[in-house]
This record gives sequence, C-alpha cells and structure tokens, in this order.
Amino acid sequence: MSSPLFNVDRLSVKSIVQSVLDDQRSLELLPRDLALLILMRHELDCADESALALPYAAIQTLHSQLDILELKDDQGAERRLNETLNRLVKAECIAKADMTRIGLSSNTEYQITPVGDALAEWHVKQSSFSGEPLTAIFRSFIGQLAAIGDDAAKSETADDWHFVVVQPMQYALKGMLVNIQRHQKELDRQHAALRDFIPSLLHQGSEAAIEQCEAQLSKVIKTIDDLQEVVFASTSSAHALIDRIAEQARPHSPKGVEASCDDLSRRLQSVAQWTTQRAIDWVEHHNVVHHLLRTSVRIDRQRRITDALKRAIATDPGWTLEVADEPYLFRMRDDVVRDPKPRKAPRLPKAQAGLERQFEEVAPDEMPDLLLRHLKAELALGEARASVLVGKAASAAPSLGDLVHHFPWLIGVMAQAGRIDEASRDWTTSTDGIDVQELRIIP
Repeated sequence: MSSPLFNVDRLSVKSIVQSVLDDQRSLELLPRDLALLILMRHELDCADESALALPYAAIQTLHSQLDILELKDDQGAERRLNETLNRLVKAECIAKADMTRIGLSSNTEYQITPVGDALAEWHVKQSSFSGEPLTAIFRSFIGQLAAIGDDAAKSETADDWHFVVVQPMQYALKGMLVNIQRHQKELDRQHAALRDFIPSLLHQGSEAAIEQCEAQLSKVIKTIDDLQEVVFASTSSAHALIDRIAEQARPHSPKGVEASCDDLSRRLQSVAQWTTQRAIDWVEHHNVVHHLLRTSVRIDRQRRITDALKRAIATDPGWTLEVADEPYLFRMRDDVVRDPKPRKAPRLPKAQAGLERQFEEVAPDEMPDLLLRHLKAELALGEARASVLVGKAASAAPSLGDLVHHFPWLIGVMAQAGRIDEASRDWTTSTDGIDVQELRIIP
C-alpha cells in the first residue's frame, strides 16, 4: 500500500528523481553533525513556544558540549563549528533564519528545517527503548484491531469506512507494528552483545564463568521461547481479525480497506518470520556452546589435556614417519601447452570472396506502430482501454501469437501515457479467443 506522501503518478515520480539527480542532492553528514542537530532540536523543544530559531551564541554553547564529550581541545573549535554548520546547511537540515543580519556571523540565527527535524527525531526514537514487553504491545494491538472490526460492522457509508476503519489501520496500527519492530531491533542488539560476551567467559576457564555462561544461554533461550509463544498466538488472532474486517468490507467495496488489510498481514508475517529465524539461530548457537562445554570444558576441568596438547605441538617430535611408493600430487593445468603464436581470424579464400551471398528479406514489425496509432486515437477521445486496442489490432495481426507477444509492451506504453484507473481491472473479452484484464488509461 502506498503512503499518502507518495501518492503521485509515475511521471511525477520520474520528474522528482530527475531533479534529485540533476541537482546532486545528498546528505553528507558526520556523526558530529547529527549530534549537534539533536542538541539544537532539544534546545528548541525546551525553550519558549515563541522560539523558532537559535542564535549563533547558543549554538556555540551546544557545540562546546560536544568538545567535552569527544575530549577535544579549544583550539580549532570555531573551525569545527563552522564546518559542521556548513554541512548541515548544505544538506538542508538547517537554514539561516535572518538574511538581513548575515554580515556578522555572531548575529546569525539558525532554524531547523523539516528535513533536520525528521532526521533528529528518527535518531531519538531509534536510541530510546521503552522496554515494554511484546505481550503488552500485542495485547494493545489486538484490542484496537478488534475495536476497528466492531466499528466496521456498523459502518454503512464510504466516509464511515474511511474515518473509523482505514485511517486507524493506516496510522495507529502501523505505529504499533513499528514499535514491535523497534523492540525486535533492540533484542537483536542485546543478543549481539551477548554473543560477544560468552566467548570471554569461556576463555576465563573458571567454574563461576562456566555457570554464568550457561545461565546467560538459558536466559536467551527462555526469551526466544516466550517470544515464539506470544508472537504466534497474537499473529494468529490478528490475522483472524483482519480477515473478518476484509469480509465485512467486501460487500461495500470501500476504498483503501483491502490494501490496508494486505499491508498489515505482510507486516505481521514479517514479525513472525523474524521470531522463527531468531529461534533457529539461537538454538544452533546454544548447541555449539554447550557442545564446547561438554567436550572441552567439563571433561578437561584442570586443562591437563589441553596443556599437554599445547606442549606436544610446540616441541619437535622424537619420531619420524616415512612414506614410500606414493604417487606425486597431480598439479592441475601443468600438462597444457599453450601455442605462443597469436591466433588470427579466419578468412575466406579469394576464390570464394567474390561469390554472391544469400540473404533473407524479413518484413519490418509494424505491430508496435499500429498499436501506438490506436492508442493515440483512443486517448484523443478521452480514454484508452486495453481490450479495445487489442480488438482493433487483432484484424491486422498476422497471427494471434504475434499480438500476444506485443501485449506486455502495450501495457508498459499505456502506463506511461496517462493515469491508470484502479477501479477498472475486470476480465474483458476483446475478440474471439482473447480475454484480457482491463486496463483503463485517462489522459
């Protein structure tokens, strides 16, 4: 399902992409730039409601906090600040708020643009983690989805379906799923840190470290088991409620309900697949670590076998082993002898060079030009339908297979020629033996 912010036709998207490429727009920011942007946004949030911009002196104070955190000296602070501000201005994250006082840099004020505000807010949300268990998030998700299903049963008009069903599904429920995915990313980060921590415990070799390693693994496995139980039970209930809303919407055919249901189903499947994959990965990791504990640590508690093996490898052996009558190893490609002379392209003898060659004349493919003429004629009348174009071109086509071969190309040309009518997608009989899925284009 497309977002309302990106609800533009294909030609508009291409023009936007072309302008981005022509203007060489890019976001070349350093971690220091993002840190200053977050501090500026926080300073504006904490200031009065009337404050819309920050003066240069206030930005200098915020920049000095970065120098303290990065252990930078005061030398070059002004240069670093100017470079950071220039990069933020070039990336259109901030803008000079007052152009009349641009003569002195100390009097300049900077205002955060929507791009910078969104970028700072994204980093703040990614860094913050509520720690709320997935059980509570899914419970709230199921409750709101059930309420939407009850409202859908009472909806009669298109406005009712839009305000009480489509909008809550597009914004409120998607927000909850984003929170779930953020929770999953945090669990991935914690588990990654644990994977790096367990080898350090095994290298210590003490009994307490081994027991701590087993406890950490058991804790992770229990978390994965709880996640599987919660996610699978919740997603099963959620899919049932989504199917119920789709069934209730089918007689009314409200706009946007089917797309919202499909989008939520895909996101729920992604959450379930993430849980399944993490369960497989961590069970395999659990088995590998426990195999090491059983074979290397538990059996050789005093490290006698390991130390003896190290000493045996470090010293020269007091015995030798001779092997006779064994063939040499076969070295690949040694038996290939390359011809040092360069190869020349073959030429015909002079006696055959003047002979006449046989050529086959092939008629040009006129079907694309014919379809384009019919398309332009139909668009001049107000609309163009794929079934009509195929029906008109069928009489002039050499064969049915030749017309079917050009049908995908016709669909691509029609999609670029105008706006697609999403409501016209029924199967239509174009001519004898040809049924096409309707595509209606409005110029």
